[in-house]
Parts: sequence; C-alpha cells; structure tokens
Amino acid sequence: MAQLTFTQENLPTPEEFRRLLLEAWLSSNPIDELLELAERLREYEQRYGMSSSDFYERYQRGEMGDGREIMRWAMLYGAFIEHRSRVEAALMREAILHTEAVPA
Repeated sequence: MAQLTFTQENLPTPEEFRRLLLEAWLSSNPIDELLELAERLREYEQRYGMSSSDFYERYQRGEMGDGREIMRWAMLYGAFIEHRSRVEAALMREAILHTEAVPA
C-alpha cells in the first residue's frame, strides 16, 4: 500500500501534495493491497487464535472489549471487507464488459 509520510521538515506545497497523491494512486495495485491487508489480518489471527470473521462477529456482539489492539483488528478487518468488495465489483464489471465485447 502506498504511503505518504510528511514531517515539519518536508511538508509539500498543495500542488506537490496533489502530484504525490496522484502518483501514489496511479502506482497502487488493488490486488496487492488486498493481499497486504490479508497478511496483516493473519498476524492477528495467529496471535489471538481465531479467524478474523469469527473475531468480528464476537466484536460486534461486544464480546471482545475495546482495547487498542482489538480496535485496530476491527478497523483492519472492516477495511479488508470494504476493499475486497470493491475488488470483486471491479472484477465483475470487467467480466461483464468482456462478455459483452465477445461476439456470439
């Protein structure tokens, strides 16, 4: 996942920021980003001995507490689900477009 990091010493101008943001966006790969999220989730799953989907169900029922690590895991899983849905929708659109483009 592309990351832009700035400090007081290297703050970009608004124009530079827009350019850097566009470059990061254009160089991103949604599949790689999804795989990176999945790897980060695996770390939590190994640490806590449960799948992220089981964790999230328990979290939503209020059974997991609200500690810092729990909140990070919940936010990460939410980001994973959202990103996965976007990737699946994009793949479906491409499949439909490809099917429509192929002559019968």
